[in-house]
Amino acid sequence: MAATASVSSPISAPRLSNFANPTALWLACLAHFVNDAYSSFIFPLLPLMTAHLHLSAAQAFWLIPIYALFSNFLQPAYGMLSDRWSRRGFALVGPLLAALCLSAIGQATGYGWLILVLVVGGMGVGMFHPQGAAMAALASGQRRRIGMALFSAAGTIGVACGPLMVTQTIELAGLGSTWYLAIAGVAIMTGLFFWLPPLPTPPPRPSTTAPAEPTQPGLVQALQLASVPLLALYAITVARAATQMLVNAYYPFILQAQGASLTQIGNALTVFLLAGGIGGLAGGFFAERIGGRAVTVLSGITSGPLLAAAFLAPTHWTLPLLVCGGFALGATIPVNVAMAQELVPQRTATVSALMMGFAWGVGSLAPRAFEPLASLVGGYHGVIVGTALFTTLSTVLVIWLPKERHRSAGLRHWRAPRWVSFARTDSSLAP
Repeated sequence: MAATASVSSPISAPRLSNFANPTALWLACLAHFVNDAYSSFIFPLLPLMTAHLHLSAAQAFWLIPIYALFSNFLQPAYGMLSDRWSRRGFALVGPLLAALCLSAIGQATGYGWLILVLVVGGMGVGMFHPQGAAMAALASGQRRRIGMALFSAAGTIGVACGPLMVTQTIELAGLGSTWYLAIAGVAIMTGLFFWLPPLPTPPPRPSTTAPAEPTQPGLVQALQLASVPLLALYAITVARAATQMLVNAYYPFILQAQGASLTQIGNALTVFLLAGGIGGLAGGFFAERIGGRAVTVLSGITSGPLLAAAFLAPTHWTLPLLVCGGFALGATIPVNVAMAQELVPQRTATVSALMMGFAWGVGSLAPRAFEPLASLVGGYHGVIVGTALFTTLSTVLVIWLPKERHRSAGLRHWRAPRWVSFARTDSSLAP
């Protein structure tokens, strides 16, 4: 495999041949697609399972935080384990568990059984993400932001396809047929067991300071050094994750109240999530041209108003505006993960877990936390509108994100500025 280039290397031309290991990157993307396709089965089925198992609204919306605990919150632990042990093993076992367990949702005969399926399947989903992200970052070489955009887009497209697959299967063969969907996941992961190559531990970054300074700080020291921008990135990610999770959880109930069928609910979620995946891919390419901070700002100031408008406008405008808002919301997700990896390059899996797992885990609490407010703000529509506008307000945190030259210097001499002009965002990345 070609040597991995430093993430701070200048980008001279948009050629995919600059990837350090293209084969490993595409296979990691395939595994991400499979893993995340199963992860979204529960969202379009929430109204159906609520009626089938005679659940209350509170019980239904507790399913998402419980699922998030094992699929998202525990990702930092999975990431720290993968930094020590086999990334390849975790990346293969995780999607396999997700396929076997989350495909059993339709067989749930009670609330406890449904929780068990989500817990074990969620563990599989969570095991993959930090390891897969670290593998994709290393395989991308100097094209880290493009590689992470491709990796993220593959997962988001998988998330988008999940509602379509599970609702179509149920419409054709009934609720108990969901286990058939495990066959494809098991077959693909068996193939990847033979094809996915192992990747070495990333080399230490060259020191730009005096020899007396340590070049490889420990986890705590590395996180402390980048604590301010990491916290800013984390808060931005949480706000945007909460908005997306509210749409995922509440929109099916809104559609059900409007008389939509299960297939129509699945199709609508697929379109919304697919727009986010395409947005993530576009965001990675834009980040190479105008910088990660600029993409984060543009995403924030456009996604919130578009998503709010989707639930304030007449019903026939909801889905088109959701598509536009989902595209804008998704544009920043892989970019922010790549920026966090660049801040702490010695612990890419751990940092990826914080940004992709723990942040999204906190965002997953939003449907249950805000459900009591629905009656006070005009229903689920009002809750989504308020959270979408808060997403736009969170964009101000970008002033605490360093420019490229500070990240490439390892943040040793960087201090958070009192004010940063949005017009001067990441110009050093322009080719």
